Amino acid sequence: MPMLKKPQRLREGDTVGIIAPSSPAFEQGHVEYSFSRLKKLGLKYKLGKHVFARYGDLAGRDEARVEDLHTIWADPEVKMVMPLRGGTGSVRLLPKIDFELLARNPKILVGFSDITGLLVPIHQQTGLVTFHGPTLGNFFEADYTYRHFKEAVMGDQALGAIEDPPEPEFKPKYPPPRMVLRAGRATGQIIGGSLTLIKQMLGTPFEIETTGKIFFIEDVGEEPHSIERMLVQLKLANKFQGAAGIIVGESVECKPGESGRKVSPLNDSLESVLREQLGDLDVPVVYGLRLGHGVEKFTMPLGVMATLDATDRENVRFSIDEVATS
Repeated sequence: MPMLKKPQRLREGDTVGIIAPSSPAFEQGHVEYSFSRLKKLGLKYKLGKHVFARYGDLAGRDEARVEDLHTIWADPEVKMVMPLRGGTGSVRLLPKIDFELLARNPKILVGFSDITGLLVPIHQQTGLVTFHGPTLGNFFEADYTYRHFKEAVMGDQALGAIEDPPEPEFKPKYPPPRMVLRAGRATGQIIGGSLTLIKQMLGTPFEIETTGKIFFIEDVGEEPHSIERMLVQLKLANKFQGAAGIIVGESVECKPGESGRKVSPLNDSLESVLREQLGDLDVPVVYGLRLGHGVEKFTMPLGVMATLDATDRENVRFSIDEVATS
């Protein structure tokens, strides 16, 4: 992988480039509200030419979405690239992306869910630190999310220990328990994202590299038996065995559905699946950190050094040990 590159941190007065590399925007009013909040932060913004396009469940054809990515990324005024939302379709763009263009113009890229299909490949192909965090559509939903995002992309120090909110603003419908599946301590570069997207890129030139790294996964709306299948596939690809440590983030609505599918004690819940598939690894494994599809999420810089300390099962500590921007 290329040498690590850190984008310049975001400052008041900077310009944010808005693109839609996956699914189209939800509602115009929701988007306009997010734009107004960017202005209140002292940030300007530019829109990709096709940002409100629609092509089925995609925000335009592949060529149009890649054109916006390249145009916004090459713009010297733009300091951060922020997708409208996730959804589906980002991996379709990978064969068409000019990674050399991206490497020559280092910028902050932030997003999650389907945007994992850009975050991980761009990091691995260019060496650029990318940021697993909110998209524009859910940027301002919770103070916890906003505060951690601001510290990650505008701060000049390592984020340090990541703490849960003392009193959540938004109580999750199915709050994840904090579980230590395997005790221990690990230090390494952090990498990961959506389990579905990571599985989708296996066997391609954009397959995730996890050896010696703290590997985190999360997902949304997948039944436990589906999570089980994806975990088994990643185990067969040796993505867990060589990692320094494993974090499973808040995985929203990942519970048995109403399809009538028969379940067993091994896959009747997400917790059961995680114990069965990850509990025998020889590295620390923790479930329930605030990253992923929960409303309150912290922003994770991919590629920087981090520490997962689960030696005390009652007091898990996860910290980002390296500043993510220049």
